Amino acid sequence: MRRSARAPEARRDMNAKYRNGEEDRKREALDYFRSKGLLERVREVLKDFSSAKKSLLLYPPQHEICLDSVSRFMRSFHEYLRYRDSLSLRIVGEEFFFEERLLARESVLYYPLLQELRSKGVGGLNFLAGLEAGEFLEFLKLLNLGEEEIASRGGLPGLMEEHGITHMAVDPPGTWEEKASRLREAASAREEYFEAVDVIRELSEQVLHDRRLSVTKANRVVGMMLNRVGENRSAVLGLATLKSYDEYTTFHSVNVLILSLALGSMLPLDRNALMILGTGALLHDLGKVTIPKSILTKRGPLTAAEWEEMKRHPVRGADILLAQPGVHPLSVLVAYEHHARYDLTGYPRLNGAKKPSLFSRIVQLVDVYDAMTTVRPYQDARTPEHAIRVLVREKGTAFDPLLVKVFVDMMGLYPVGTLVRLYTGELGVVYEQVEGDASSPRVKVIRDPEGREVEPFLVEVARLRERAAPGEEVITSVKPDQVGLDPLAYLE
Repeated sequence: MRRSARAPEARRDMNAKYRNGEEDRKREALDYFRSKGLLERVREVLKDFSSAKKSLLLYPPQHEICLDSVSRFMRSFHEYLRYRDSLSLRIVGEEFFFEERLLARESVLYYPLLQELRSKGVGGLNFLAGLEAGEFLEFLKLLNLGEEEIASRGGLPGLMEEHGITHMAVDPPGTWEEKASRLREAASAREEYFEAVDVIRELSEQVLHDRRLSVTKANRVVGMMLNRVGENRSAVLGLATLKSYDEYTTFHSVNVLILSLALGSMLPLDRNALMILGTGALLHDLGKVTIPKSILTKRGPLTAAEWEEMKRHPVRGADILLAQPGVHPLSVLVAYEHHARYDLTGYPRLNGAKKPSLFSRIVQLVDVYDAMTTVRPYQDARTPEHAIRVLVREKGTAFDPLLVKVFVDMMGLYPVGTLVRLYTGELGVVYEQVEGDASSPRVKVIRDPEGREVEPFLVEVARLRERAAPGEEVITSVKPDQVGLDPLAYLE
């Protein structure tokens, strides 16, 4: 197979340019917790907005209670302005969103407000820097008018313009809704997953026959999956439970893409950065195409010579990607570093580096997680719960401790798609996580204690803990092959 003439030089440049020292780690940790703080500020703003609006319905504008509630809102908004210079709250269906983040709790707490906004022609609220208490109070007075009066006077945007409200804006209904399904034949998430699998198969064939890679197709797949993650992270994470014994590397590459994008979306990374991360994740194992299948599928331990051959796949993968126009250097770096480990005791050796790049650390974490939860020729699959506990145990050595924390926050101890048995004897599938409680997800019950199929229904594990005896195990993982069930079928 041809090798790029500049590959060795480029690899030396990689090692020469590592600059991810202790200050980088501190900055990444600060960015993560800053993003968590931003979300809390958004929640405070929405809470105080609702409170101020209610106060103005009950009392005259200059009443002490109204003025106090407006002041609380302004304080919350000014706290938010320490992070951003504008705030956009989106209404999608019957839920509030901030940027791409679903505000699930607030969508329930302020459901009457959400319904009222929709009925008055509001599809989103925008608060801009420079908003003052008087202008905000004037907006609330307009918003509290009846639906018919607002409509007869030309709608809320026109009224706001008449009253000189320039630091607030409303989006028309449906601004953030998905396009109507009749306008396009939308592929299901599962179909897009298998489209990604087909692209990896095609890329592998191109490597085998020494042809230029279809990088554009790879980028399209990354973009599709990134859109899915933005729409519904939990549903996409369920797709990552798809496995194939016969095509491990192919399915594994797509799962690593999904998990990397989901984890990356929890960090302060923009879409361009996530695209670069996703491309590196999807193509991280392309070098394995050059490894003999007898080594990849060997059931017993590898010999020393076979292990040395296996360890060459990151370098070969980077060589392949370096020769392709249109692949970002950071995506190449992911292929090169994804087995280096956080403490640099892995392979290849990163001379002069303090740690692998951020994108490489993300991919090496989810790479190991997916590998542990998949049947391999030399090992049985571990349950997701077991795999999560391994990641936690090895944080700071094999894995970036901050990324492990974010990953556990995202996945929970029982990730979406995990088959579980409850203390009641019922069998269920983890349906979604509960923010702030990694060990108590929402579970869709699918079998009764006797193993009979039931009409699926959701239960809160936290509620079950309240009823269980002290010290009783409320939820345990079950391997799907032990009971002959496909958990993914219950997530759709």
